[in-house]
Order: sequence, then C-alpha cells, then structure tokens
Amino acid sequence: MTTDIRNATFYVLEQDDPTKPSDAIPVSFEQAFKEAERLTTSGHAVHVLYTEEASQMQLTRFAEAGIRTSLAAQG
Repeated sequence: MTTDIRNATFYVLEQDDPTKPSDAIPVSFEQAFKEAERLTTSGHAVHVLYTEEASQMQLTRFAEAGIRTSLAAQG
C-alpha cells in the first residue's frame, strides 16, 4: 500500500506559546508552509508537526526555509 501525500496533515505551532489552542488546527502543506514562513519572517520561533503521510520533498522545503519539523504523535 502506498502513502498518499494529499492525506498529510500539518500543525504550525509558535514555540513561544505551544499550548495556544488556535495553533493546533490541522492544515494542508501549502497552508502550513505559508503560515510558518510568515511567522518565521516576523521573527517568531515556529515548529511544524506533520503526519506520516508527509513526503520527503515537503519536509525538505521546511528545512530549506529553516523551519523546525517533527512527526506528530499519533493516537
């Protein structure tokens, strides 16, 4: 069975307030990347969580932009 990257979900968290409920909204890659880039440009520390469906290319784009990522806990 192959993984469909369209099913990947991302969560953009501001590191200054990781418990902020509005940050925990699941979004698509493009939405997450735009928001994380905007926050990073504004000087905010950002951490993006992703589900296992995320592709290496998507994760590489975050890395190239200097945005920290890690696998979201499942369950």
